[in-house]
Amino acid sequence: MATVQVRKGKTKTTYRVQYTKGSRRVSKSFRTKKEAEKFAALMLVDEDLSQSLTNPILTSLSFQDMVSEYLAQYTGRDQSAPQRLRYWGELFNTTPVGKISRARVRQELHKLHEGHSNATVNRYKAALQSLYRYLLNQYDIEHNPVKGIPMLKEDNARDRFLTDDEIQRLLSACRESSWDRLYLLVLLGITTGARRGELIERRWDDMNFTSRTLSTSKTKNDDKRVLPITPQVLEELIAFREKTGFVFPHRSKLDTYLSNFDYHWRKALKKAQIENFCFHDLRHTCASILAMNGASLIEISQVLGHKSITMTQRYAHLCVGHKQTLMNRVFSQVGESYGSL
Repeated sequence: MATVQVRKGKTKTTYRVQYTKGSRRVSKSFRTKKEAEKFAALMLVDEDLSQSLTNPILTSLSFQDMVSEYLAQYTGRDQSAPQRLRYWGELFNTTPVGKISRARVRQELHKLHEGHSNATVNRYKAALQSLYRYLLNQYDIEHNPVKGIPMLKEDNARDRFLTDDEIQRLLSACRESSWDRLYLLVLLGITTGARRGELIERRWDDMNFTSRTLSTSKTKNDDKRVLPITPQVLEELIAFREKTGFVFPHRSKLDTYLSNFDYHWRKALKKAQIENFCFHDLRHTCASILAMNGASLIEISQVLGHKSITMTQRYAHLCVGHKQTLMNRVFSQVGESYGSL
């Protein structure tokens, strides 16, 4: 219940709203009666607002502490989610989780959009959404400032891939990297079409040197995949071969892998003078090489681990180009042969 009380002082009159929910009471003063009545009405109809002002968790638990609590139990497969949540944690810091408004979230997402793609902004938004979903599941609190903010439209058909010259420049730059395994990682990305997580999380136990294959854990499609290894990749793997541990270990934490190698990756791209290219585009590069060398869409789909060939359709024009070259080569003399009879 919300009530508006008139408080007359010596020099001015104020209007105080008192709202009670359970054992919690909220009191807030306004200069005008209209402002007070508007706030009182909002408290009655906006459950999210009233809860954010009266729930002890929402008013006392800092956002940074909430992030730490969430990450302590996080077991998701998205290795970038913790980094995104730490970004929000540093941004909102000691602000109580219930004091984060939808307007503030919109404002920060807009700032992110100035330097990032729609897809990246959506990932940051999803990370924040997951935190408030945890708040609901853990504390039965429905406050969610992300709710109602639409996703930005993404260009899922991005198919940036490296040319032959760019591949050579990138591999040369990776060879010269201060991280001695960047060349191996990038070569694996190009020749297997595997995702970043599928590669960087591999252990030596996943490697079969006899069959020349590398097994992955479950992917985002919940499938395990077996990646064929080329002789060049095999040679690189043998140079680093260990009995146990990660193929790409962290330099100071041997019990984990080097999840954040972006500094070395970006430096190699700059040295190779390659622009508008991300690590995931190595996957597109693999598919484009296969398509331009005669692989069918079904074969490309199998290599990339697509559950539906619909995802592979973006490479259809490359397959058609190869077929056109093949048809021209095989049948170019047919008309002339018949004409000379």
